[in-house]
Amino acid sequence: MEVYEKIGENLNSIVKIKNYQVAPLYPKGKPGTNDKSVREFRLQLINKDNDTSKELIDHLKMQLRKDTSLESVAFNSISPNSSKFPSYSFTFDGLKFDIIIARGANAGEKFEVRTVKTLDNYFKTRTDNETSEVVTMMSESHAPFANAEIVGAVQRTGATKKEGIPIDKLGAIIGDIILTDNQGNPWYISLKDINGNTFSSYSGAASLFDREGNLQPNSAGATFLKTFGVDLNKVQAGFDERGSINKVRPKLAVPRANAREIEKIFNRAWGMNYFYVRRMRTGWKVFWLGKTKLDKLSQNIKIDDIRYPSTKSKQITILCSNTVEDYVIELRNSKAGEYPNDTKFKVKK
Repeated sequence: MEVYEKIGENLNSIVKIKNYQVAPLYPKGKPGTNDKSVREFRLQLINKDNDTSKELIDHLKMQLRKDTSLESVAFNSISPNSSKFPSYSFTFDGLKFDIIIARGANAGEKFEVRTVKTLDNYFKTRTDNETSEVVTMMSESHAPFANAEIVGAVQRTGATKKEGIPIDKLGAIIGDIILTDNQGNPWYISLKDINGNTFSSYSGAASLFDREGNLQPNSAGATFLKTFGVDLNKVQAGFDERGSINKVRPKLAVPRANAREIEKIFNRAWGMNYFYVRRMRTGWKVFWLGKTKLDKLSQNIKIDDIRYPSTKSKQITILCSNTVEDYVIELRNSKAGEYPNDTKFKVKK
């Protein structure tokens, strides 16, 4: 722990000149999020409205590489312990470190923070016309909300994993914003900006292939794809083509799409008991996601097209729809790797 403390102190002295600091919650770092064999330090912006990450990357490169006590200094465009941020890794005194360079809030996060402040202010002053429009649409979509006296709004914090949570409780996990009424009851809002067409993630994609690029037909990822009638032979063939792999593969049965299981998947992807609020190019899309709406969104989904990996793309894409929504399901690698590790559900409109 003395080494970790010293590393944290040294990092702070190096990065403060570039508007960065070691995350105050973990001044001595913590075990790697994904790779437990390394000590992870997360660098955060001090002034979050001034993104100096590019300057810091150059600055750290120079500082770390001139330190002769550090070995195997390497820049990672995506950290092995983060889904979106770069890092520097090195070895010191036989211990491995991963220094993650977090960036400023993205457009969606800034929109969320701004909206929370606007909502909280609105319920105290009732003076914002655009917010009034959204609140009116929320009241019209769910009568009990119209009768609630809202006293405040805050950003939700905490766990985002849906596994093991009953569907009727998922609003508390999915919601980005919590409104509280004068009876102490919470009302959850899932907030989306104009480009916020992703409404859910799904686990299991990382299990689809082993490290040698062999598809695992009984994995959670394969089970998910088979539910939608995906031909796993074409998935394997696409990645083999991309990697110039010449191997005789076992012939796998091609399943039919399973409508009942697809409905279950979409029920969990959407969840229920929250407001869906999305800014559109003109106006807002607002609805209460209760049981009636969930049934409309999840039932009678048909598969329109399946796009397989090829030399041009490493993504598996499932296009499907019902009379209410057109959907895109994407299995891709969010860390710039080859094989899928992430599943995203999107609406097309």
